[in-house]
Amino acid sequence: MKNSLFKCIITITAIFLLATSITFTSRAELAQHYDNTEDFYLTSYNMYIEQGGYDSVGVHATNTVSYYIIGAHSSNTYVILKESGAGFDLEVHVGKDETAHEFTVYIYLDGTTDYHKDLYVGVKDVFIYNPDSELDTASLIDSIPVAYLNSNVGNLILVNDYKTGFFYTADGLPIAQFSVYSDNGQIRVLQLGQSFNTENGLYIEVNTTTNGTIRISESDKIALQLFGVNGLILNGTITPWP
Repeated sequence: MKNSLFKCIITITAIFLLATSITFTSRAELAQHYDNTEDFYLTSYNMYIEQGGYDSVGVHATNTVSYYIIGAHSSNTYVILKESGAGFDLEVHVGKDETAHEFTVYIYLDGTTDYHKDLYVGVKDVFIYNPDSELDTASLIDSIPVAYLNSNVGNLILVNDYKTGFFYTADGLPIAQFSVYSDNGQIRVLQLGQSFNTENGLYIEVNTTTNGTIRISESDKIALQLFGVNGLILNGTITPWP
């Protein structure tokens, strides 16, 4: 009985060591294979692109590849991968509103996360692009009537160069204020639409040149909710006060 148990343990141990040896050998062979620059390389590892521009680099690979962008700030910065000859063309587009001075594109061979090449992208002459600067503010509506929960009709008026909305009572007393900020911290110009009574309260239609986040103080939010105003229809989406 003891001999049988001993033989069983030896057999299991041998199988484990063999599997481990095969695994290590396979990974070593893979590493040696893909470390060979003839199999996997970029035609350039650095590029400099202006905001709103693009450039491309060749990727020589014996397998399909994946890529990840790390360090970019704009959602308008992206990569297009195109098959080309013995590999791919990697086209890097930098958003017009990109504020990062540099970012990296990591290019991986599919099927492994261990072997990759790094493409460094520098952004030329970074400046903060403000899409609101192209607006014709003379055509913007700067105030609309708002029928509150108590049936009194007040007003929503834009101030601060159309960037801040102030709610007023029918008697002209201020109730609350709000603004909309983009992801890079820029305050957006507001374009007023209509007010809508929904089953969830009163919502005000507001559009901006880029998507953004509402900023309103907790006390102002509570004050507006007492008047029945529960949020905005921001760029077409019903958005309660945060």
